[in-house]
Amino acid sequence: MNEKLQNQLYEKYPKIFGQKDGDPARTAMCWGISCGDGWYNILDNLCFLIQRHHDDPREELERYHKYLEMSVEKNEEDNIEFWTNKIEETKQLIENRPQTQAMQVKEKFGSLRFYVDTVDPEIDAYISFAENMSSCTCEKCESPGNQS
Repeated sequence: MNEKLQNQLYEKYPKIFGQKDGDPARTAMCWGISCGDGWYNILDNLCFLIQRHHDDPREELERYHKYLEMSVEKNEEDNIEFWTNKIEETKQLIENRPQTQAMQVKEKFGSLRFYVDTVDPEIDAYISFAENMSSCTCEKCESPGNQS
């Protein structure tokens, strides 16, 4: 991928590409994104979904705190207990969900490969979808295509 597009992804998703300056013995991201420019939008959408997966619980937590405050103001004991429990569940989810980082991004056998350090079923589904989309998208120009 050309340096300009690669840097756009790095700047837009610094948490995902935190390994870009890493030790070659630990990560292949030090070699950059090794695929054509035609897959830029696939990668951009994939990274957006992965980062949203990590950020959504934090945004929910803020909303739950507001609901708890409103319940306290109205002295709604059932709601206070509900939102308190929801806040604790969400805090645990955040603590137990490490930030996914890319370890290698490349073309292999005509499709995208996006290797990460941690994965859960949702992120795995996002990656599989992006890899499948790349197999019917030209790596050079982004036009519909097929593996040949």
